[in-house]
Amino acid sequence: MSKSLDQLLSLVNHSEIASIKATLSKIIEVIHNPESSVMDLKNLIEIDPPLAANVLRRANSAFYGMRRGIHSIMDAIIFIGFDAVKELTLNQKFFELFQKNGVEIHGYSRRVLWEHSIGVALCGKLIYRREFRKNGGDMYTAGLIHDIGIIVEDQFLHAELLSILADKEEHERDLHSAEADVLGYCHEDIGKRLAEDWNFPEELCLVLGEAERPETSEGPRLLLADTLYVANCACQLRKVGFSELGRLDRPAYEDCLNRLRIKERALDFIMDEVNAQIALMKNDGWF
Repeated sequence: MSKSLDQLLSLVNHSEIASIKATLSKIIEVIHNPESSVMDLKNLIEIDPPLAANVLRRANSAFYGMRRGIHSIMDAIIFIGFDAVKELTLNQKFFELFQKNGVEIHGYSRRVLWEHSIGVALCGKLIYRREFRKNGGDMYTAGLIHDIGIIVEDQFLHAELLSILADKEEHERDLHSAEADVLGYCHEDIGKRLAEDWNFPEELCLVLGEAERPETSEGPRLLLADTLYVANCACQLRKVGFSELGRLDRPAYEDCLNRLRIKERALDFIMDEVNAQIALMKNDGWF
C-alpha cells in the first residue's frame, strides 16, 4: 500500500532532504522580499561555508566570463550582480537534492530532471523580463523547484515511481495522471504540501500545486501559474531534460499563451536563449 501524503512529509522531514530546509526557505524569502538587501544575501550565504564555497566557485567559472578573480561573496554580488547571485545561491542549495543521480530509465534521472528544472526556471524568468518587464525572481524560484515532489517520490517511493514512469512512457500519459492511478495523488500535491510545511510564500505554494494542471485552478489564473505552465510546455517541445507532460495539451497551452498575450514566435526566441545558456552550463560542468 502506498504511503499517504502525511507519511511522506514525515519521512522527508526526518531525512537528509530536510537538511536544506532552513537555508532554502531563507533564500526564497530573500528572493521574494522586495525589501531584501545585499547584506541580507551576503550574510545568508556566508553562514553556510559549503554554500559560500560553491557560489564562489561558480562565480569564478567561465559561465560568467569574469576576467578578474572573485574572492568574496560581496565581490560576487558587485561583479556578477545581486540578481545573478540570488539565482546562483538558489541553484547551488537546491542542487543538493539532485546529486544522487542513478541510471537513466524511461527518460528519467535526477540529472535530466535537474536540466529540465533549470530550463523551466530560465524560460519563465525570461518571459517575465521580456514580456512583462518584471524581475522574474519569483518565477525563477517556481521553475526551479516545481518538481521537488518527483525527488521525494524517487527517494521514498522508488518502486512506485519506476512503475509510473513505465506507464507514462508506454501510454504517452502525463506523469500526474499515471501517479494518480498508482498513488492517489501526484508530485504537484507533494510539492505543495512540502512548500506549505517549509513556510514558502503562499503564492508559490499555490502554484506548485497546479504546475502542470491549469484546469484545476479556481477563479482568476495567477500570472505565475500560467507562465510556469507555458515554460514547462516550451521545454517539453524543445526536449529540455525530463518531461512530465506526455503529449502536449495543445488547447491548454494555447489558452495560457492567449491569457499571457505571448506569441509562439517570441517564445521560440526565448527558448533559443535557454538552450544557449544550458549549453554553456554543460560546457562549464554544471550538469
